[in-house]
Amino acid sequence: GVLLCIAECLLGCLESLAEYFNTWAFCYVGLYGYTFMEAGRNVLTLFKSRGWTTIITDDLIDKVLFMVSIGVGLITGLISVVISNARGLVFDAASAGGPFLFGLLVGYFIAGVLMGVVGSAVNTIIVLYAEAPNEFQTNHPELSTKMRTAWRQAWPVEFRY
Repeated sequence: GVLLCIAECLLGCLESLAEYFNTWAFCYVGLYGYTFMEAGRNVLTLFKSRGWTTIITDDLIDKVLFMVSIGVGLITGLISVVISNARGLVFDAASAGGPFLFGLLVGYFIAGVLMGVVGSAVNTIIVLYAEAPNEFQTNHPELSTKMRTAWRQAWPVEFRY
């Protein structure tokens, strides 16, 4: 009884905090200068009013960009082994682990920073599109039509434009 009540209270508090702390809030802070708490509340209100809560939770761009960073890390690791081998630093498979790991980490972190910029740009475009779809249609009609068509195919019920 009491433990269940405490657990429900804690989950309710965490849920309300999660509403304010989201990646979309950074866009609002950068665009409009709101405080982070205001931005979190405003952007969530925007997405709820558009019926986009399913769309934003289904955002796959971060996963794709993570995989790109892993791919770049793996390629950089392999290049590190080739360079180390050409310089005579790698003699067998066991000694290739150090250069590979170093290259993997360097490549992954550099790509991660670059992909973070791409992810933020995509999030900003989605926030701006949610806020002013008609302005996007007016200024970029071809891109707007492609985006609307793709979103209608992916989310026929949730996307109402």
